[in-house]
Amino acid sequence: MKRTAAVFLIMFSMTALAGEKIDVTVKGMVCSFCSQGITKKFTEEGVKNVSVDLEKHLVSLELKEDQKLSSDRIQKILKDSGYGVEKIEIK
Repeated sequence: MKRTAAVFLIMFSMTALAGEKIDVTVKGMVCSFCSQGITKKFTEEGVKNVSVDLEKHLVSLELKEDQKLSSDRIQKILKDSGYGVEKIEIK
């Protein structure tokens, strides 16, 4: 029973739920071109709002009401775009 609860907790913590906000600290993001490319990728993914802070290397995502986005998917999008992920924080 404890193992099932732990697995559920891990799975729940790795997927942001609809309407949630996610902050991602991104390695290698240094210019406005980087910002535009990342914004485009997440917009294509259907994210409601994408905000990029180049000084903090931070990408903030706000999900639509019916949207889910896993940490694995976020990492894949950024890795495929040539960036690394330092930290993902679901708020």
